[in-house]
Amino acid sequence: MKTAVILLVSVFMVFAAMKTSAQEGTVAKADPKATVSKTNTSGSKDIHAAPLGGGAPGTHLSLNGVEGEIYVGSDWPTGTIVLTNGGIIDSYFLRYDILADQMQFISGRDTLAFASPQELNTISFGGHTFIYETFQCENTVRKGYFELIEPGKNRLLMKRLVTYQLPDASKPDDKASIKYYVDECYFISKPGKPANKLMCNRKSALSVLNEHNEEIEEYLHITGNKVKTPEDLKKLVAYYNTLDE
Repeated sequence: MKTAVILLVSVFMVFAAMKTSAQEGTVAKADPKATVSKTNTSGSKDIHAAPLGGGAPGTHLSLNGVEGEIYVGSDWPTGTIVLTNGGIIDSYFLRYDILADQMQFISGRDTLAFASPQELNTISFGGHTFIYETFQCENTVRKGYFELIEPGKNRLLMKRLVTYQLPDASKPDDKASIKYYVDECYFISKPGKPANKLMCNRKSALSVLNEHNEEIEEYLHITGNKVKTPEDLKKLVAYYNTLDE
């Protein structure tokens, strides 16, 4: 059965297209402290359009990550939003749309997305905490949502990326058969600087956390931390923060 596989090189390209579309929609006010805009509830806007950063339909590309949903919080848990001005909103049902890179909530019968994410300090629900952060992507500086993995002066962040497989070409409207694959990418955010990618390996860690190389080398030797897993990264960043206090 012939399938079409689309590779989203990064969720950031998709976010740009989705954001433009959302800004053309109706703007509402769910709270005087939060500006919102209507968003698509399907999570698959223009799913059959030409790919943004992948091959043309019919091109077979690798699917990265683990098959799963494109939402964090698909069951709409209640969450807490802390605004940059210190205000708190704790009455919203929230979810994160990975494909659109949008933080969404329910208002009446509408699914809305925050149109001014820079006004949000943290968004917490279902055991996850998200921030809206500036980051370095190749030679450009962008902004997007990250999950906060390790807090502190230097923060370990995680960005989810999506690839997806379209249904059989003879059944282009069979959206139920679309398969999404979610990959996780880690970043380090230092004060006053865009977040930078941090790989799960020793070389990358020493390159990015380069202000305390000697101490980190000794820490890795004593603890046996191989920097091969996200948990290894989390422990390393936590230790790094004790050196940078």
